[in-house]
Amino acid sequence: MALFESADRDNSRLNAEIERFIDEWDGTVIGQDVKNMYENGSNYEGICEKMEIDYALYCEE
Repeated sequence: MALFESADRDNSRLNAEIERFIDEWDGTVIGQDVKNMYENGSNYEGICEKMEIDYALYCEE
């Protein structure tokens, strides 16, 4: 079983922001890093840290 296999992807607002970031940074190392993290199930906190955004701003209660 993969370490991040069960990553929660239910935060539609954050998903949209991550996908926008990936599109904006397409063809760059940071864009590829975030894309790989997102596609491979890394947790939201780690992706947000890589993107240098505050995860707390996107938390859904």
